[in-house]
Amino acid sequence: MTGDPVPSASPAHHAGRGPTSRAWASALLGSPASAGSLAWLLIVIVVSAFAAQLAPSNPLQQNLGAISQGPSLHHLLGTDELGRDVLSRLMFGGGTLLWGSAEATLVAFLLGVPAGLLAGYAGGMWDRLLSWLADLSFALPAFIVVVALAVIYPQNVAILMGALGVISAGGVLRFTRNLTRAVRSELYVDAARISGLHRRQILARHILPVIAPQLVVQACLGMSVGVIVLASLSFLGLGTNPENPNWGQMIYDASQQVTTHPWLMVPSGAALVLTIMALNIAGSSVRDLAPGTAPFAARQQQPRATGVRGVLRLRPRRRAAGPLAAPSAWAGKSGPLLELRDLTVAFPGPAGLPQLVVDHVSFDVAAGEAFGLVGESGCGKTLSVLAIPALVPATGTVSARSIRFADTELARASERAVSRLRGSEIGYISQDPMAALDPSFTIGSQLRQVIRRQSGCSRQDARTRSVQALGEVGIADAATTMKLYPHQVSGGMAQRIAIARALAGEPRLLIADEPTTALDVTVQAEILDLLRELKERRGMALILVTHDLAVVADSCERVAVMYAGQIVEQGSAEDVLAAPRHPYTLGLLSSMPDGTTPGASLAAIPGTVPAPQDRPAWCRFEPRCPMAASDCRDGAVGLTAVGPGRVSRCLHSAELAEATSS
Repeated sequence: MTGDPVPSASPAHHAGRGPTSRAWASALLGSPASAGSLAWLLIVIVVSAFAAQLAPSNPLQQNLGAISQGPSLHHLLGTDELGRDVLSRLMFGGGTLLWGSAEATLVAFLLGVPAGLLAGYAGGMWDRLLSWLADLSFALPAFIVVVALAVIYPQNVAILMGALGVISAGGVLRFTRNLTRAVRSELYVDAARISGLHRRQILARHILPVIAPQLVVQACLGMSVGVIVLASLSFLGLGTNPENPNWGQMIYDASQQVTTHPWLMVPSGAALVLTIMALNIAGSSVRDLAPGTAPFAARQQQPRATGVRGVLRLRPRRRAAGPLAAPSAWAGKSGPLLELRDLTVAFPGPAGLPQLVVDHVSFDVAAGEAFGLVGESGCGKTLSVLAIPALVPATGTVSARSIRFADTELARASERAVSRLRGSEIGYISQDPMAALDPSFTIGSQLRQVIRRQSGCSRQDARTRSVQALGEVGIADAATTMKLYPHQVSGGMAQRIAIARALAGEPRLLIADEPTTALDVTVQAEILDLLRELKERRGMALILVTHDLAVVADSCERVAVMYAGQIVEQGSAEDVLAAPRHPYTLGLLSSMPDGTTPGASLAAIPGTVPAPQDRPAWCRFEPRCPMAASDCRDGAVGLTAVGPGRVSRCLHSAELAEATSS
């Protein structure tokens, strides 16, 4: 229990609904090994609890006329060196081991699990402090400490097992921390954070249920270790009362008679070995039922998404706006709703040196405006928008001269202050809707949780509002959809559900991170129409992250083009797409099919986006640029104005303008 175990299967990558109580029972009892183990443990527990009523005789009663006898009708397991009935002593001897090991395991988990959840989820100072305490517990030789306490507190099993539990809590803490960190990186946890859920709600609802099967495995292992430790103490004559039967003491007594009466070793040794094996097999069976494992996938019978045809209705491209939501309270006020100035995001690179992934990015978004952020994969688009609601991974370092949202300066705000804005003021839609929905809960459950968190309404009101939210995003049979699990819906429907959850708190700013990436062309158009319609009806601002300039042309008023962590061009979508002022923007436009020449090959930008450590100190696009000249290598290139409301990071933007106009 004092080691630092490694999870055998990551619980973070599970899919589908967890097994029901009936499925758990069926799967556990369906395996002969697990069924036999559970049966043995049940027998040991029942016999130990009711030994006084079930034992054939008094375990302390001596009969010197029947010493060291083998099994017989009068003594089914024989007698020991004092003529005491071995079966009766065996039935009385398991109770102390079981409750003592249970106490140690309970103490370890009561201390280790909450601390591990906090360390794995919060990170930072809490992670360092609690991990240091866990490392300190590893330095203590648990068995030696327990033996020393057994000398100080003889025959006090409660103190000894409590001490063992405290020392073992470090291993449980480290194990829980590792599991939590794995689940913490899942998109549905980030979606829960951006929805405004409290840390306690996320840990209790979205993380603890996922890692619970692994914790059960660890508890079974802890129980088996506790049984071994307590039996070892009894073998040494420590810890337990020698007048009370104990399996460890019985093994010691049998060892003294092993040459003259070897049978005595069989009952007590077999009981101890079978109990330890049963605990380990039971734990393995639970592990195999954990989400993410092959046995779980084999047992899981995922229902088909039948009966939901027609749940997703096709909408006309421009449905008439209705009064479902009031316009944003910020609409009409002077100044931008979001103001981002000199944002940088860095991650540890080679030799621990920080590597800038996002390099001094600045842009504004007005209330009711759709702003596009476009570029190839690896340009830093997602990290730029994740920095706004403080969702950059914990290993990243974010700094900015200003991240002002409405009247709040987020760059210097506390985590609590930013968390109050998530969901209620700032909504977020990830590019993978399936990963952003927790597979352990129904669609309705996840929507109700967010709505109740944001509005404080009753459960019934939350259900009514959930149905309305699903209807608003174009899902007709919302009542049926509420009962479904994420794996039972299509990708397009999952994206609509993710949009409904992001809008549950009626945010003033919605961040959509490549919301159409995994969808087919028809569904992409529907999702874009839906986002545009919702923006107009609610009067909210929209940041649309994409790599597709066609999406920008269809949905955005202004656009910023990113390359290698920098904005290389920014302006109105109409101007940028009609007359680009940076070769990278022109390259992106040239790589798009125009539909006028069937079968024509598309132009491609040579090379790839450089990794942060490989970015040149001069113009970062120079190695791929067809207009590169010697002055492009003279030093870093800054943004310069190339027209009203337009900037470009190119020394030859005027030449590009002449070339494209001609």
